[in-house]
Amino acid sequence: MADSLKAPRVLGRSTWLSFRLPPFVRNEPTERVIGHRGSAGTMPENTRMAFREAWEHGCRVLGTDAQATADGVAVCFHDDNLQRVTGLPGTVADYRYSELLEKAQVHGPHGSSDSIMRIEELIEEFPYAQLVIDVKDARAIDPLVTAINSTRAAARICVTHAWDSWLEEIRDRTSPLLQRNLGWETLAALVHAVRTGERPDPAIHVANWAHIGYRNNGKELMSDPNFSQRFVRVAHSLGIGVRVWTVNDFSEASRLWNEGVDAVFTDLPKQMVQLSRSRDRQMHAAKILGF
Repeated sequence: MADSLKAPRVLGRSTWLSFRLPPFVRNEPTERVIGHRGSAGTMPENTRMAFREAWEHGCRVLGTDAQATADGVAVCFHDDNLQRVTGLPGTVADYRYSELLEKAQVHGPHGSSDSIMRIEELIEEFPYAQLVIDVKDARAIDPLVTAINSTRAAARICVTHAWDSWLEEIRDRTSPLLQRNLGWETLAALVHAVRTGERPDPAIHVANWAHIGYRNNGKELMSDPNFSQRFVRVAHSLGIGVRVWTVNDFSEASRLWNEGVDAVFTDLPKQMVQLSRSRDRQMHAAKILGF
């Protein structure tokens, strides 16, 4: 592999770890579904309402995004600015958390709305959930580390969607039990290796998961069955689990699971959990009948 595609040297330099932890997979139907921003298709995204909707319908892995307010509070919020979902001008970083509580309501489908939630609240209010947290900005690292350490929740958290150095720093500052995704650099290197047939750099073993788009900016990724089958095979050969975002087509979710994808992010976790459970029942019945 060309030098430019090798994993950055920061990987594997953790003072806590001298080995790689495996992905946290129990292969249960409720863990093959990740509630994207909670239940973004039916509730105001990244809010208490959205996370509760997903959890109450059996989704045991919740995905969110971490940003920091002006006074250093880690909150669940995705966009670069507040306009689309709240109507407010500016960004999360322009407001103190108390101001966001007073002024901001996240608007969702059918006239629903809810307030912006702190990461620490999410961790505490869903103590049995696994959490996947996108680190949207470097300013979110310090308050996110504080939230994880204060709640002692590292063992059920995976950090993702950031530079490799950010993700490794968060693990260094929390616990070796914290799981992490391939960073942007190493994911790009793995995609390149799959497309070209080259051997991936073994340094990417430090990551537990590869989170990859179904499509990204109009480019075919896991929506292409030829690519997706190869990607799953290569990632699994490295001991890295595969989770795909964002999948709302049920037939495509079934295809991806059939190919060995470990989980899908979806805006419709209620329906996707039902599908996953139904598939398990059908497969169990087929084994009993000898099909």
